[in-house]
Amino acid sequence: MDTHNRGDQERGAVYKAIYSGWYCPNCNTFYHEGDLVDGKCPDHPRVALEWVEEENYFFALTRYSERLLAYIATHPNFITPPSRLSDVMGFFRQGLRDFAISRCVNPARPIWGVPVPGDPDQVLYVWFDALTNYLTAVGFPDNGTQFAHYWPADVHVIGKDIVRFHCLFWPAMLMSADLPLPRQIAVHGFTTLEGRKISKSTGNVISPIELIDEFGVDAVRYYLLRSLAFTSDGDFTRAGLIQRYNDELAKDLGNLLNRVVSMIKRYRQGVIPPTGAPAALELELQLAATEARHGAEQALARWEIGRSIESIWGLVRRANQYLEQSEPWRLARDPEQLARLDTVLASAAEALRLLAVYPRRQREDAGPTWPARLPTRRLGQARHLERRASGCSWRGQRPFPSLRGRA
Repeated sequence: MDTHNRGDQERGAVYKAIYSGWYCPNCNTFYHEGDLVDGKCPDHPRVALEWVEEENYFFALTRYSERLLAYIATHPNFITPPSRLSDVMGFFRQGLRDFAISRCVNPARPIWGVPVPGDPDQVLYVWFDALTNYLTAVGFPDNGTQFAHYWPADVHVIGKDIVRFHCLFWPAMLMSADLPLPRQIAVHGFTTLEGRKISKSTGNVISPIELIDEFGVDAVRYYLLRSLAFTSDGDFTRAGLIQRYNDELAKDLGNLLNRVVSMIKRYRQGVIPPTGAPAALELELQLAATEARHGAEQALARWEIGRSIESIWGLVRRANQYLEQSEPWRLARDPEQLARLDTVLASAAEALRLLAVYPRRQREDAGPTWPARLPTRRLGQARHLERRASGCSWRGQRPFPSLRGRA
């Protein structure tokens, strides 16, 4: 922090001037008159604002206005989704203003905050200090090797209420320090509960620990990512969680897994058989797997996590349909259809393997998308599932030597 602040002062990006305006103690934000809603903080309308008039240090944001605009123009995916980029462009149209980065020490109150280097009468404004933690946490300025490994960040994930700080203040601070900007800033919306804003003051809250105790962590993860849009506000409902759990996890994926595992154990003593030449149904299943992967990757690149899961779920449904059409239980009763039975069982197992791999691939970018551990545990060879590019393609040979666990 000391290094960053002194460098800014030496470059003229930080200067001292008189600040006057409104301050919200809840979100630690300074507001000009035009930023208020009915004279209140837009995020904390019940909190009494403080009128502040004092000498502070300022960051010269206006010096970087043209550079910021040029960077955004040449990096169209820097801020996503487009609606949040529109918010940022609105700030430019209103005109950027230099912002205060320190507060005076009040002798009547306990000293709080990080002292401004060289000026013990000032403490750094919490946002200016906090933003630099992105750098210091990964080695800046003392560990150059570690810092070069982790920075620039691939993506900053932030809430929609702090767009101004992360999409304007923070990039300008990095420019002033001649440091690279994060490659992307992804802005998520808020989650409401049963149609109402979640608020501790009204008691409208839900405990994630209690949900996990009742439904399991994977089911809660699945519902949140499947049902609540990342780039806009989403509404959490208990009824919605139960419906997704029953219809998609238990009925779709759970039944598929149990049927395939049970039949391989029953008809092939737990050993996945080699597959024969694919017929039309196998080719359709392979096409569904390819389309699921491509659709999921494209949606994930747009931060449409729910659509990504929906694309993969198309393979879950197609695999269930494949079993209904192939009727392996009927093939098992006909000695002349044993080779065909091998192909059906091997193809169904391969579809399950991919359904265990696909969410792992997504987890590298966006966190777990559904309980992938279940197919992994039941179909064995967890390390085999983690192979990257080759592991995401349909394989003709046996995907696993044998099944593990009880059917």
